[in-house]
Amino acid sequence: MIYSIAEWKLRTKLEEKNETVPDQKGKPTKRPTMRWIFFKFQGITELITQKKGKTKSEILNMEEIHWKILSIMGEEYENIYI
Repeated sequence: MIYSIAEWKLRTKLEEKNETVPDQKGKPTKRPTMRWIFFKFQGITELITQKKGKTKSEILNMEEIHWKILSIMGEEYENIYI
């Protein structure tokens, strides 16, 4: 059910913004599956370091396509990765 809701939201936003994302074959699509999108986000990790009592968080392995998907989904999604 969660996949379905997220998929519907992404597809709706892609249509509204007249945007596409690459499918499994690298071709542009406005109807990606959420399973594919979640697969694309595998390997993204959070590095947390602590130095002199200050904690710093950094997101690793983000690529342009990830930022594009997040910006299409909305600011609240982008803010998770900032």
